[in-house]
Amino acid sequence: WAAEYGLSVLIDVHGMKGSQNGFDNSGQSMGMQWTSSVNVYPRGLTTFQHWPIRNAGWMGKFDVSTLKYSEINREQIQHSLDVLKRITQLYSGHPAVLGLQPVNEPWEHTPIEELKDFYWQGYLIMKRYAPYWKYIMHDSFRFDTNIWGGFMNGCPDRAIDTHIYQAWQDPQSRLSFFSDACAQKSKIATMEREFGPVLVGEWSLATDNCAMWLNGFNDNLPGFPRLPCKYVACADPYMGFDQPGTPVDPSKALQGPYGTGMSGPVWGMCPVGRDWVKERKKAAPNDWIHAPPSAPKHLDDTDFVMSQLALKKINAFSGVGHGFYFWNFRTELDEPHWSYMQALERGWIPKGNLNAAIVSNACRREDNGMFECVCKRNQLESTVRGTIKYCLNGEGILGDDQNYVDNLQGDDLYNEADIVFNRYWSAHRVDGATCDFGGIATLKEINATDTDEIDDDFFYYYGVEENMAGLVLKIFWAVIGGITVGGIMGFFIAMRVSKKFNASVSRVLSRTDMGRALQGSRVFSGTFHPMDLNYDEIKDAEPNAWAQLTPSHPKA
Repeated sequence: WAAEYGLSVLIDVHGMKGSQNGFDNSGQSMGMQWTSSVNVYPRGLTTFQHWPIRNAGWMGKFDVSTLKYSEINREQIQHSLDVLKRITQLYSGHPAVLGLQPVNEPWEHTPIEELKDFYWQGYLIMKRYAPYWKYIMHDSFRFDTNIWGGFMNGCPDRAIDTHIYQAWQDPQSRLSFFSDACAQKSKIATMEREFGPVLVGEWSLATDNCAMWLNGFNDNLPGFPRLPCKYVACADPYMGFDQPGTPVDPSKALQGPYGTGMSGPVWGMCPVGRDWVKERKKAAPNDWIHAPPSAPKHLDDTDFVMSQLALKKINAFSGVGHGFYFWNFRTELDEPHWSYMQALERGWIPKGNLNAAIVSNACRREDNGMFECVCKRNQLESTVRGTIKYCLNGEGILGDDQNYVDNLQGDDLYNEADIVFNRYWSAHRVDGATCDFGGIATLKEINATDTDEIDDDFFYYYGVEENMAGLVLKIFWAVIGGITVGGIMGFFIAMRVSKKFNASVSRVLSRTDMGRALQGSRVFSGTFHPMDLNYDEIKDAEPNAWAQLTPSHPKA
């Protein structure tokens, strides 16, 4: 059906025999150990570890102590080449196939010369049976011109693939993520110049690690997610209810087995991404640190942040490189950060011409240097000093020339950090440096002013919405009170001033026992009796309506 709708298909061999990276998306999570026996309490707890002992056996035997391969498995490499040959022969004549990617994400410990040799052999096989296909090689998480510059130079139809995600970065401000997205242009341009065509084969709009099972079933990287996640109602299983553990039981907390991190259904709710909130502090945009994972409706700024981030990423990936693939096409949960279809529906990803001005100008402010990297205040001074020295080392300022930093404290220390951090970040931004420095720095818009007068994060995020019902109730009673007081004052004035109104009221009251009792009261008659008001007569009054009360009137 891809050919029918004018779509091209890149065939990507995602799993290798023995696993090329140890990820579950290679077909097998390599490096896994049950740790249940060490748990005394609570009883029956089933646990395992994977990430701390991850392994990959495609290329051979990996030694975790040296982080190198002690043996190369030629048989498994040949098996992979045979698979490439079979795939090429099978689809060489298909009109929708764009090309072949021989292996997805071989991990960073893969012997680079062995990998390059595999790429060479795979290229020759593909060109023998499908001479017009494109050949896309993953960078093995090493997007480095020192490794790939000049590789297979002169060979037609080859490209390098790199996967650019922000989901595994430390939490940052929106400005930092924007800047990081735009900074990819320089790295892509450098690789285009030194190697050739660059394809961003995977990217998403996620800025967190919250998506359920992103790092494996019931597992996560140690220390992830970095911030609390938003939860939504779990979806029905797309493979049917005959799958184990389905449907999700809304009466149960997170079920085992438990990995080194946390990810899974809780009380029928599944984790997705985090919302972005409207910021108060334009000059120091750190509101995201204390923001709740699910933003109150009146503070939800997710659509704006995500649409801006998408424009900046597309500007970097398509404006300089040779294209991109968004990961993924769709998801079963309401997770547009990872779903192209949902991101399109939400308006995060633009439709139509990707060369439109809204895309080509998306990184204008970042490219023109309209931001500076500053140190957050109220950080540990020892940490700030250490980071300043790290930056100075990077600039070649060593030894005794750094001693001045030890004598700085308070505002002097922070001001010096502003200068050093911004200088280092500006110099290395194009190489992928972010304005984070271990969480003690953030981006600030140049010449922005901070007009925020509220410094109560809890009230900002929770108070307004939580008190909304009380606020509405207060307004209601204020309106009712105003109407009541206004009505009483109006009645009093009308009875004292208007003969006609006084007569009408007296006529109505005189017709009922309760009304006559009210007329007979000292307070009422003493306040509104015609004799008090110097009325000579009330023509419209009920006959003897007030006369019968004259003896009781204090002035009668």
